[in-house]
Amino acid sequence: MEQKKVWVIMGISGSGKSTIGQALAKKASFPFLDADDYHPKENIIKMSSGIPLDDDDRWPWLAAIVEFIKHAHRDHFILACSALKASYRDFLSQGLKCEFILLDLSKEEAIERMQKRTGHFMKSGLVDSQLDTLQITDDLKIVEATLSLEELTDAILQKLK
Repeated sequence: MEQKKVWVIMGISGSGKSTIGQALAKKASFPFLDADDYHPKENIIKMSSGIPLDDDDRWPWLAAIVEFIKHAHRDHFILACSALKASYRDFLSQGLKCEFILLDLSKEEAIERMQKRTGHFMKSGLVDSQLDTLQITDDLKIVEATLSLEELTDAILQKLK
C-alpha cells in the first residue's frame, strides 16, 4: 500500500497555520485537517489556563492524528499542526510521507496576531514556550508568514514542486 501524503503547515501559534492550510487545501483540492481538533480535553484545559504542553501531553495527540490519516479513505491531506520538535515531525512521518512547511513569524507578530483573534484556547503568553520548543531542521521548507494569503499559498506550492 502506498504511503499517504501529508503537507504539514507548521509553526508557532499565530503563524496562520489553519488559515493558510485551509486556503492551500482549497487551491490544491485536498482535504484539510486541523491538529487542534485532535487535542484531548485535558490539553485544551492546560493551554486555556496558560500552561504549556509537555511531551506526555503531545504524544497521544500526535498518535490520534496519525491514526486518523492512516485509516482515512483519502490519500493526500493538508494538516495544520505546530509540529515544533524534530521528534514530533519524525513521529508524524512514521508510515506517512510528510512535507513540512514552516510558517516563519517573529515573536512580536505572533503575539499581536494572537491578541486580535477571538475564540481560540491558546494564550499569547505561550509564544515564548513555543519558540523555545521550535527546532528548525534542514528538511523544513520555510516561508515568511507575513506574506499575503495568495503569496503564501503560491510560495508553498512552488516549494512543494
